[in-house]
Amino acid sequence: MAGENAASENCVSFPGTSQTGICKVFDYAAGATGLSESTAKRLGIQDIITVINASPDKPGFMEGKLLVTKLVADRKTGKILGAQCVGPGNVSKQIAQWAMAIQGCLTVEDVVNADLPYAPPFSLAIDHFIATAHIMQNKMKGRMKGITTMEVREKVLKDEKPFLIDTRGPDEFEEMRLGIGERLIPLGALRKRFNELPEDKGKEIICFCKISLRGYEAALVLEDKGWHNVKVMEGGLMAWPYPREK
Repeated sequence: MAGENAASENCVSFPGTSQTGICKVFDYAAGATGLSESTAKRLGIQDIITVINASPDKPGFMEGKLLVTKLVADRKTGKILGAQCVGPGNVSKQIAQWAMAIQGCLTVEDVVNADLPYAPPFSLAIDHFIATAHIMQNKMKGRMKGITTMEVREKVLKDEKPFLIDTRGPDEFEEMRLGIGERLIPLGALRKRFNELPEDKGKEIICFCKISLRGYEAALVLEDKGWHNVKVMEGGLMAWPYPREK
């Protein structure tokens, strides 16, 4: 821009940056663009909403690898403010897409309708980028009550005793689990095991699975049956940044 202005008598101005960056840490990549949650609050932007999505960058049969993305948006307008992504998957693609969304002043509603290239060697049918926006949309519209893994751990450390439901299968549970007092109730068996749930319909219940897709489905089932303080642990076990039982 300096060169263009020097050659053309100050014809352009610098719009600023969204501070996009990425780095490689062993087999992982970590990238960010725009505002983080803490930076947004430090700048006085209080009415924000965040969501965490853990899912692969492409199908498992194409050797998909995990991505964990945190999206930050304006709660009222849905404008995308920032995103961070980490994992062994294609982080660069995700951060590039979020950077362009921020530069284009796109909202969550804009992104859920994005038309991205799809083929199994390159992406899921609903790309991780769009899936993250869909989860945010569900949260903004009240279709999902989310809770972060950090908030869940804090509740456990404070001995608040939320009712934790792991909705995976028994084999998955034996292979790896959090070990924080959760109860294994596979999604397929949930409707036959309502008697194991708290009688108090207002008791805090937190559902999760590997990436919390089944956790979300379980939460909808429980809400339909009258439990009204049901939350989904965003990102599931794959977004749990603390030690797990193996």
